Amino acid sequence: MSNQWREKYADKIMPAAKAIKKIRRGDRVFVGSACGEPQELVRAMVEFGTDLADTEVVHVLTLGVAPYTDPRYAPAFRANAFFIGNSVRGAVNEARADYTPIFLSQVPGLFKSRRVGIDVALIMVSPPDEHGYCSLGVSVDITKSAVESAKLVIAQANKHMPRTLGNCFLHVDQIDCLIEHDEPLLEWPMTEPDEVTQQIATHIARLVPDGATLQLGIGRMPDAVLAHLTDKHDLGIHTEMFSDGVMNLARRGVITGRKKTMHPGKIVGSFAAGSRELFEYLDNNPLFEMQPSEYTNHPLVISQHDNMVAINAALEVDLTGQVCADSLGQMLYSGIGGHADFIRGAALSKNGKPIIALPSVAQTKDGLRSRITACLQEGAGVVTTRGDTHYVVTEYGVAYLHGRNMRERAMSLISIAHPDFRSDLLYAAKRRRLVYANQIMPPARHPYPAQYETKMALKDGQEIMIRPIRPEDEPMMKDMFYSFSEQTVYLRYHGSLKTMSHNKLQVFCNVDYDTEMALVGVTGTADQEEVIGVGRYMTDAAKTSAEMAFVVRDDYQRQGLGTVLFLRLIEIGRMNGIRKFSADVLAENIGMLKIFHRSGMNVETVTEEGVVRVIMEQPDKPAPKPE
Repeated sequence: MSNQWREKYADKIMPAAKAIKKIRRGDRVFVGSACGEPQELVRAMVEFGTDLADTEVVHVLTLGVAPYTDPRYAPAFRANAFFIGNSVRGAVNEARADYTPIFLSQVPGLFKSRRVGIDVALIMVSPPDEHGYCSLGVSVDITKSAVESAKLVIAQANKHMPRTLGNCFLHVDQIDCLIEHDEPLLEWPMTEPDEVTQQIATHIARLVPDGATLQLGIGRMPDAVLAHLTDKHDLGIHTEMFSDGVMNLARRGVITGRKKTMHPGKIVGSFAAGSRELFEYLDNNPLFEMQPSEYTNHPLVISQHDNMVAINAALEVDLTGQVCADSLGQMLYSGIGGHADFIRGAALSKNGKPIIALPSVAQTKDGLRSRITACLQEGAGVVTTRGDTHYVVTEYGVAYLHGRNMRERAMSLISIAHPDFRSDLLYAAKRRRLVYANQIMPPARHPYPAQYETKMALKDGQEIMIRPIRPEDEPMMKDMFYSFSEQTVYLRYHGSLKTMSHNKLQVFCNVDYDTEMALVGVTGTADQEEVIGVGRYMTDAAKTSAEMAFVVRDDYQRQGLGTVLFLRLIEIGRMNGIRKFSADVLAENIGMLKIFHRSGMNVETVTEEGVVRVIMEQPDKPAPKPE
């Protein structure tokens, strides 16, 4: 049997020119993807296919040569891209090539049903093993289904193609023509992330729990996110594509796959794009399992992974949560790819998190442009609908939109937009009747101070987040107020207060993080947050002293939250040059008075008509930090 396949293999070996002559006029030719692109076959098709005409060349992502898009070859070839790469973008936007928008998980169905029938598949494979099987290596994706449905398969056997494992093998019997040609695979180099990318990655990393299964793309953003996950444990990978960042975390023992609910212990993907080092690491490595796109990208398969975190890039997001990821206005830029597949799959996953990431601004020929927009540009495509959008992340923070009304969505997105564009976005939101006509926003001179975010454990062991207040916290502040007992309202507001209107709440929630600082205690995840306490200070004109106030929800009182809010505000105030704090406290509010007297500060009190005026001054040494 062994000799039989070797004889067949030898009979199928031929020069590239001879194999290309088997392509007929009017054929639809599939070209392998990304770093697995069969460069020798593509070059030969253009060079020796002089008699071809009306040949449709279909592909996903091309990283290398695409000479068939040159205008001089227009009578012979026309490209049809399922995803637009650099090499075909110009041709697509000049109508010299086509773009088919489709979820990548559904492309194999087009091939197998022959709605987009493949006549010839040009692919790259590893040399056959002792049993006559070649691996599709770094490019399984839609290549495997193209091979299985093609009438003619022409393969470039390349010793540089790693022998990856999984559902990625072809027997020599499945290949019609073999061209032995060794050349280095195309590489996707890692690039150093800029400051904005680093900030976005920091926010995303906070959303990734230990034991999560990740989907990431390739490029600067995914690699930056992975670099911020070195302190995580037992992460897993189920993704369409991956690059060197995955290899680096696997080597460090951060990615183990132990907690995966499907394919435990395996890194599952459909294609790899990275460096030669990555390709060598993949060779015969049982840690990796390559699968075709109809499996990796199927939303129902994705949804079976608990704690699935899908991270996808976008080009712009409008104030209602519509996400454009494939076009810049009328200019077709990339494609749908696996974006929607994984966003929907992660949303269906138990404790899943679908994340959209983008910088807050883009540099255009006309200057900076906000990527958070009042409306999508004319001609822009909606890849993720309003109903599918959950987390949106920029360098200015995280907005959670799912289940939120239009007003809440608009306010959340404006708060993570670039400060220079927030006032214009608020004005646009008012014109669209998305927010209150009298809605205010904090001044843009001080961005949200994410560095003040911290976690603490209450006396009962429950972990909560202490963070600066944000404008979009207004609904949660309202809920907290109406949960207060009459006693809590009386102690905080020194009287009976029956209502808390939007006009009052928005003033409380919009602080400038300079002359006014407010911290909230928050429980729950981003999709189920509750504010359980708030503390704030307002400075005098010289910004050397400040007035303080606190309140904690009844069911969280006597758990240490008030003390933590107080000490954290003192710490922040000290960092900003505030030496003296004061507060007016009802004499019967013994708990709050104890917090002040135990602060380690120099405390003076004056009581008048049942109200204690407390004046606290920073000692020479810092006040104690909250435990």
